[in-house]
Amino acid sequence: MMFSLLTYNVLFSRAFIQLENILSKYKPDVLCLQEVDTNEENLSKLGKFGYKLADYSNSFIKFGKVYGIATYFKAKKLKLTKTDSFNLPKSVYEMITTIVKILKEVNKPRTILRTDFLLAKNRKTIVIYNVHLSLFGINRTRTKQIEKVLDHGLTDNKLPIIITGDFNYFPYQRKKLENLMKQYGFREATRKINYTIRFPDRKFTNYNLIQELAAKVIRKYYNGRLKSDYTFFKNLKVLKTERIEVKFSDHYPIISTFKIT
Repeated sequence: MMFSLLTYNVLFSRAFIQLENILSKYKPDVLCLQEVDTNEENLSKLGKFGYKLADYSNSFIKFGKVYGIATYFKAKKLKLTKTDSFNLPKSVYEMITTIVKILKEVNKPRTILRTDFLLAKNRKTIVIYNVHLSLFGINRTRTKQIEKVLDHGLTDNKLPIIITGDFNYFPYQRKKLENLMKQYGFREATRKINYTIRFPDRKFTNYNLIQELAAKVIRKYYNGRLKSDYTFFKNLKVLKTERIEVKFSDHYPIISTFKIT
């Protein structure tokens, strides 16, 4: 049985309203979205396109709104059996800013969302982790975060598992990420995708000072392109993965088609 999964950082929900164009053409069975406005009214908007909200988890507050990760699915293809979310270790930058946020009573920990589905036709279970790792900090912090996800799924070693989303992993020491995932038996569905994010000028999005400095480096040394979004899998067969060439966000949507026997 085949099914498809799309992961997309919708840039503080700016690309959320453009999803109709993508969904009507590619018709993914599962959506893993990051930087979604988790307002109840906003989360319900995809219902008219045949998608049901599996669950969501708040990650941070920006522009006076709460943003997080959300996973959707086609109820005709899959049945939701369980959801779970858990907090991730913070980077040093996040620890410092958390103090300010606590004083303002707006602190939200960055989280991971796990959803378990039952495929309608063959009644097989599949586990999907929707991730959005820390932007600020070093790759070591993001490695610790992904290790927590991997340890969380150790008891499900024989189940088909997908870990997907915005890893925010910077180009240096990329091999460590690849070796870590291999150690836990995961393969990369996105390995032939060279970049998933672009850094345009301020006309597209407003960066803070640190983000703009990082963007300048990436524009200069990486032609403004960076691989930030990944899909890893185990106990499945990947048939196809592609980057969808739309410019509704600074990230590109990535869709993968899998086969489960």
